[in-house]
Amino acid sequence: MAIGQLVFKGLKRLNRIQSIVFETAYNTNENLLICAPTGAGKTNIAMLTVLHEIRQHLQPGGVIKKDEFKALAAEMTNYFSKRLEPLGITVKELTGDMQLTKGEIQRTQSPDLNTCGNLQTDLSGDW
Repeated sequence: MAIGQLVFKGLKRLNRIQSIVFETAYNTNENLLICAPTGAGKTNIAMLTVLHEIRQHLQPGGVIKKDEFKALAAEMTNYFSKRLEPLGITVKELTGDMQLTKGEIQRTQSPDLNTCGNLQTDLSGDW
């Protein structure tokens, strides 16, 4: 079973917007700007791009998903965790209001995917 089928288990088909951008999101390194209303399927499009990266690299530390709001980062962490669990991919949340110790920062390097929130999240430094 392909990783896309594992991750999207139970989903019978992509919606219209997802179908239009599928080729670019899933099979290329092209940048995408998706502007669509709430509930239009943008999160599944983001998952398609994550799957593209996993297919290319499948190693820890390969993908960072950046969300602007802490609540959204938590929601996306839950969504991506559930969807990527069949692949054995670990997803962790990292937001700008967290005070991390050096040990916690080092442990954050081991997830395959970090979801980040808050514009103040500092992703620079010794990762």
